[in-house]
Amino acid sequence: MTKPATKGSALLDLSFVRRAGRTVIDRRLFAWPFVLTRGFYLDPERPDRLSLIVQTGSGALHGEDSLVQRLELGPDTAVCLTNQGATSVHHADAGTRATELVSLQVARGASLEYLPEPRILFPDAALSQQLDIDCDWDANGLVVDAFTMHAPEAEQRTFRELESVVCLRRSGGDPVLIDRSRLLSPDANVFRGARAFASAYLMPSSAVELGGVQHRLTEALNEISGVYGAASVMPEEAGLVVRIVAPDLRSVRAAFERIKEIYRQSLPPDRTKRLPATVTSADPAAPEIACVRPSSVETVSPL
Repeated sequence: MTKPATKGSALLDLSFVRRAGRTVIDRRLFAWPFVLTRGFYLDPERPDRLSLIVQTGSGALHGEDSLVQRLELGPDTAVCLTNQGATSVHHADAGTRATELVSLQVARGASLEYLPEPRILFPDAALSQQLDIDCDWDANGLVVDAFTMHAPEAEQRTFRELESVVCLRRSGGDPVLIDRSRLLSPDANVFRGARAFASAYLMPSSAVELGGVQHRLTEALNEISGVYGAASVMPEEAGLVVRIVAPDLRSVRAAFERIKEIYRQSLPPDRTKRLPATVTSADPAAPEIACVRPSSVETVSPL
């Protein structure tokens, strides 16, 4: 489907449907700085899973950059999305900050793995990010978020501001989790030598017993050298939250790999294997639509 570009629309706007037994892009709208190339089907355990790598023209966030993403997964789709590499967040002038808003909607029977690479916060960087998740009780989702700090030439200055809000709903109900944090010009000593920090949000379907998954996650994190981590069950048993503190991004990535492995092992059998291939979408013959928003859409150049 095609929608006209309007002021305030998402800069990256994707929707997914199931057709002919696999996941395809149904709506693809993007504008600077986002770049979206073709997807891949790489998972032998879920050959219908579409893997995407979202790229940006700059690879960094500057000053007052403002990015918006929206992903909508239709029933019984499967998507794994990441980006091209860690994103640098550079200096922002006083009174300004970069912002990012991400909206993830996961319909019944769908599976989403949203695995962006970490952020690298430079001295005097300022970033405000908000993540809104609506995951059906009969869907599965894994979302990660991480950052590290970098000071050229061993400077002692840190970033100026990092604000993060994660709001989770299941099946469109009231929020079951609002996870908010804000750091303002933290002294480097408060981190006690740790340089990388991360969170993971696991939202398996309601059929999964969370206590066992929590135990396995805790054991796995304890086995990774240098990593301090803990897993907790969300309110209303909506899922699990994992916190990670580590000396570097290599350790965080190792933890994320173990989390993804345990998450996948905990999921019930893929319900789509019981669906006939002809049950795909309302209009299975409709082609994918690729549309680049015109330059009239308001964006902030990172240059």
